[in-house]
Formats: sequence, C-alpha cells, structure tokens
Amino acid sequence: MKFKNLVTSDEQYAKKIYRKRFKKELNLDNPKTFNEKIQWLKLNDRTPVHTICADKIAVRDYVKERIGEEYLIPLEKVFSSASELIPENITDEYPVIIKCNHNSGAYTIVKNKEDIDWRNERLKYSNLLKQNYYHQGREWQYKDIEPKLFAEKLLTDEKGSIPKDYKIFCFDGEPKFIQVDIDRQINHLRNFYDTDWNLMPVELIYGKGDDVEKPKQLEKMLKLAKELGKDFVFARVDFYTFGNEIYFGEITFHPESGFGKFNENNDFELGKYLSLEKLK
Repeated sequence: MKFKNLVTSDEQYAKKIYRKRFKKELNLDNPKTFNEKIQWLKLNDRTPVHTICADKIAVRDYVKERIGEEYLIPLEKVFSSASELIPENITDEYPVIIKCNHNSGAYTIVKNKEDIDWRNERLKYSNLLKQNYYHQGREWQYKDIEPKLFAEKLLTDEKGSIPKDYKIFCFDGEPKFIQVDIDRQINHLRNFYDTDWNLMPVELIYGKGDDVEKPKQLEKMLKLAKELGKDFVFARVDFYTFGNEIYFGEITFHPESGFGKFNENNDFELGKYLSLEKLK
C-alpha cells in the first residue's frame, strides 16, 4: 500500500483521499468549497518561500525580517541527530518543548528532565527524522525540508497551563476569521470568530466550546498576521499570547491538508473568501 501511494501522482492522491473522506468527487476544474480550493493550491501554488515557511526553524528568519525577532519564542537548541537528545545538551532552564522542524504534531513537553525516558525519546525522534512528511498529505512544501530537531522555551502561565493560540486565516493577506482551540489536551473544542470577535456558526471536526474572551492583543495580532501573510493567496498565521506579549506559532498553508470536516454549508461559505484567480 505504501509503495502504491508513492507511485500515485499528487493529483490522483488528492482525488482518492477526498473521495474516501467526503463520499464525492473532488472538483479541481472549478473548485468552490474551502477544501476544494485548498486542494487546488496544494497542486498549483508551490514556491521556495512556502518551503521556508513550513520549516519550523527556517521560518524564524522570515518572521524576524517581516515583523521582528521579539515575536519569536526563545530557541534553546537545534539538533541534527536524535542521538544528541541528552538533557545536559538541551538547556539549563526547563520547561522546554522539543519538536521536529519538518512535520506537524510531533512534540515532547519537558517540564522536568528527570521525568522523561530519554532513550525512548531518542528512538522516537530517530524514526521521525527518517520520515518525509510530504507523503502524509502530499503537501509539497514539506518535501525538501532537511529534517532537524529543536528545543524552544515552553510558554506556561502561573498555573503551568499552556496559553491559547489564535489561528488567523488570511486571504491575500487580509485576516478574515480566527480559530481558537480550547482544552486541546483534555476535551478538544474549537471556536471560530470574525475579526470583530463575533462567534461564527462554523464547526470543524470538533464541537464549539464556551465563548472565549476577546484577547486584548487582537488588533496587533491581526496586523502582524497581515504582514506575514501578504505574499500568499492563503495562509493561516498562528500566534500565542502570554501576558502582554505576542509570540509567533507557525504559518500553515493547507489546514487539515484540505480534508477538514466542515459541514457542507460551512465549507462552501468559507470557500467564498478564497480567490484563485491571480494564480490561474
């Protein structure tokens, strides 16, 4: 099965998975929904800058040049090999979070280095560094990233909780709505807000949670997202707020790899924000 996936073209792969997930055909000739347009972008909007921004280490220079170094989470260490994952090599100050630069969703939170099975972590990340994340969803920007590991400071509040992240959906550089994830570690819920912080009737995979207080840094985050997303037809720009500070999270070009389970009306309505005309 894995071999068959490798010899399937990116377009064939997209159509196959889309059909399996949504029980209908993917329309690439005249895409209308948000997911259809994201699939079209995966196949047709490919530049070296996409690869830079998908690389969680390389994107730091992009952010520094565009909005300033002060929005970057402090970086503790970069590793080219999992064998270097020894607590004494990482930092003198915990907590930290360890991540790969070339994929999505793989991380280890280290609050106390004595609580970690480092041998197991080295084995886990050794395997992850051998993987090309491009094959997971055929997102081209991941294909040529040189796999590395890095450790950065873990942002936690006085209760030890990780701050909320705000995912700002930008279309031709214009922020249109914000996704907020709630209780990701326990009971994952997800709200969508417009730029005036009105709750939108949108659900993606997870149910809606209680109303989230409007962040006092919202206008600043929208301005920063606009600057980081202005060169792309679509980009989701993520930030964390920590006290009065704003920190950059990541730039994502294809949320849910274009297979996100909105209800059909949401998928169509959100697709109206995304124009592909300048790329055709």
